[in-house]
Amino acid sequence: MEDFSLTPVFNPFVLFLVLFFSAFLLLKLTNSGKYKLPPSPPRLPIIGNLHQLSSVPHHSLRLLSDKYGPLLLIHMGQSQALVVSSPEIVRDIMKTHDTIFANRQKTVAADVLFYGGNEVVFSPHGENWKEARKILASELLSQRRLQLLHDNRKKEVKLMIAKIRQSCLNQKVPVNIGEMMFSMFATTIEEKNMKISELVLAFSFKEFFPIMGWMDKFTGLDMRLEETWKEIDDFLDRVIEEHERHMKSKGEQFEEKDCVDVLLDLKNGSLAGVDLTTDNIKALIL
Repeated sequence: MEDFSLTPVFNPFVLFLVLFFSAFLLLKLTNSGKYKLPPSPPRLPIIGNLHQLSSVPHHSLRLLSDKYGPLLLIHMGQSQALVVSSPEIVRDIMKTHDTIFANRQKTVAADVLFYGGNEVVFSPHGENWKEARKILASELLSQRRLQLLHDNRKKEVKLMIAKIRQSCLNQKVPVNIGEMMFSMFATTIEEKNMKISELVLAFSFKEFFPIMGWMDKFTGLDMRLEETWKEIDDFLDRVIEEHERHMKSKGEQFEEKDCVDVLLDLKNGSLAGVDLTTDNIKALIL
């Protein structure tokens, strides 16, 4: 009697494709007809309209708006974005319905690098965002605080003018003031902010294709985020410790406080009684 063995029909890759397309079709059937949505350009399965966005996305969006109207919906994987190119509609969104559109989409990079969104830019609209905005407006960017730092700004401007003059005398060539300003003010934190900007703009599978989020490990994005966060966190720890030592040595006579000193005062409850954590301070510094 012959022994017939069954050969597996599905290998792991085929099984993954079947599950992936099944989930995609299920999502499409569930969401279809649920809302009355703005017009949208024809899209491809899975990737949506991503193939219609060039390396200069605002140019691509302008061309799509010219064709489909001032209000259109584009699909980027499983994410959606509303493109508005009419001043009247923008005014209606930003003034009449501002609280509805106040949130920014939470990104993978922002969640890792900004301590879970404990700052103003990426924090969800709510009590935490209002508190952070209040601290910026009343304590860090107030007229009184700017006046206290007037001498420091004046000193930096004088240094820059002297450097421009010296450069012109030595080289007798046009001076790129933008590059010179960056070279003078590009402190360690500014250099790290450049790294942050690159990572925030980096493509993440978790954001566009959550079911394929594991691909971020293979592209190296997860590792770069973790390494950059660790580097920034260690640096900010040193900054905070240095300011704490300086404040302790000066005691009550310490009046010329910078932004970090003010945030530490808030954390210690000596200014406005705001409940700040060390992670809040780090996020606000960034």
